[in-house]
Amino acid sequence: MYYKHIDGNKWAIVLSKGDNLINALKQFAIDNKIGGSINGIGALLWAELGYFDLGCNKYLRKRFEGGFELLALNGNIVYIDEPIIHIHVVLGNPDFQVIGGHLFDGEISITGEIIVSTWHKDSILRSNDEYTGLKLWKLDV
Repeated sequence: MYYKHIDGNKWAIVLSKGDNLINALKQFAIDNKIGGSINGIGALLWAELGYFDLGCNKYLRKRFEGGFELLALNGNIVYIDEPIIHIHVVLGNPDFQVIGGHLFDGEISITGEIIVSTWHKDSILRSNDEYTGLKLWKLDV
């Protein structure tokens, strides 16, 4: 992983073949003590995606293998003691079909090109939501 402060609150991150996408972004957040919004593109060797099923109040997870274009990556870095990387992705396969969902894990196959717009790590925090059991944004307004 390589990253560079490009201006104001913007950082550019390049992930390389073999990098774990979630772990790399978490390390970036720890190194720089920031939260922020994330968007990017690239390619993944495999991905573990999830879909939150409100009926059973849990994520349904599935691992996808075989290589994918990372068509869209959107998410954020918000803290509960440590950075929580929350990302949704759209992936394209060799048959020009797409899949998407919450990204639990994934490995870069070629590159990941990511922009992070940062904010102070304590600006937005997460806490348990009683209804879903998920750790959702907590905004003190």
